[in-house]
Amino acid sequence: MRGGRAARGATGATGIERVLARWLVEARSTSRPQLAIRLLGMLCAWVVPLVAASSHQLSPVGFTLVVLGAALAAVRPEPAGGPVALASLAAYLLVAPRDPTSPVVLVVAGLVVVHEACVALSTTAPSPARLDPRLVRRYAERCVALTAVAAITWGLGLLARSVLPVAPVAVVAAAVLGVAAVAWMTTSNRSR
Repeated sequence: MRGGRAARGATGATGIERVLARWLVEARSTSRPQLAIRLLGMLCAWVVPLVAASSHQLSPVGFTLVVLGAALAAVRPEPAGGPVALASLAAYLLVAPRDPTSPVVLVVAGLVVVHEACVALSTTAPSPARLDPRLVRRYAERCVALTAVAAITWGLGLLARSVLPVAPVAVVAAAVLGVAAVAWMTTSNRSR
């Protein structure tokens, strides 16, 4: 019995109970802007399986992973929440049907970009702190720019498929580098 008390500490709480209690305190002290950003990111991740529905036998497991990963990212965006959510989205999308010519690909890309931006933005300040509106605007601009780059790349890919029977590697590489250069110019730090 003494060993059990020593493991539980002076308060009688186990390690898991202490962690859960700390998370509850953090959740209560989270600022409204932080809460809004975290919920937006979680909802974007949850919508991905609805937009990219899958009939694969592993899709319920993938859907469950997305829901849990997104919830973890909302509660604890760092150190593990963001990577776990991204990995769960990737696992789900591996079993989702892949039609690269469907515009659904762009919707999914936009949702993933917004989700990851929300996770990154929520880690820029402690949870009780208010987010800097300029930083929120910059992240929103980057989401728009990255989603636009995805749409341009998707369109160039469709065009290349219709014009060229087999796109040479040099053409594809040049297109990707061109789009990446535009993305870098639109999202790089510049004076405001």
